[in-house]
Amino acid sequence: MEWKTDALMLGGIDYKDHDKLLTLFTAERGIVFTGIKGVRKPNAKLAFAAQPFAFAEYVLVEKGDNNTVKSAYLYDGFYPLRLDVERFYAASGIAAVCRAIAPDGERLHSLFVATVQAVKELAYAETDPIETLVGYMLTAAGEAGYYVDLDGCGICGSEIDGEPYFDFDAGHFTCAECSVGSRASVSTYHTLRKCAALEYDESKTPGGKKRALRLMKAFLESKTDTELACIGELLQICTE
Repeated sequence: MEWKTDALMLGGIDYKDHDKLLTLFTAERGIVFTGIKGVRKPNAKLAFAAQPFAFAEYVLVEKGDNNTVKSAYLYDGFYPLRLDVERFYAASGIAAVCRAIAPDGERLHSLFVATVQAVKELAYAETDPIETLVGYMLTAAGEAGYYVDLDGCGICGSEIDGEPYFDFDAGHFTCAECSVGSRASVSTYHTLRKCAALEYDESKTPGGKKRALRLMKAFLESKTDTELACIGELLQICTE
């Protein structure tokens, strides 16, 4: 059976002499694993479809539990990502988070749109790549049921003015008076609010980007039991 889908290529591994196995993210079926034949040969016509972050219409042949790419039409290869190492790593972080939280075989239209939009923003917009990645991680966490509450103290409901704490189990911040969870920083809290498009204090964000990314990495790893290694590598190379 043939079926057609728009998909974002999240990753691939070499298989046999000239083939690859791809991980595609689709709106209709979530994560889909598929083979693509001959794509590592010189001048292979479908080489573009096996490139990281290729956004294309894929025609797949399904046989039992296996899929094979028959043809593809490229919408966007997001080439500028290959010219900026920090943006490339941030896009790789998006792909890793998506693979960690997106189930196989489920319709995930809103997460699909958010994922493609985040990669597009990294490729073409002048926004900060770390903030784009953190914003995506907040959105993806919510889509997966791991919502991060940034609306004041998760226990008493008061505004967080002083040093905050973050409860990894509950997914919310608490004030110094309630002090449940691990100690965070004011800059982390306001940077996360900025990335979530909430009201924030710009004077309290300096130094918060890497802290916010580190917190979201730890939070999603704890919820998905998946190591987001590429985000760890990004933390080592990114500038504040």
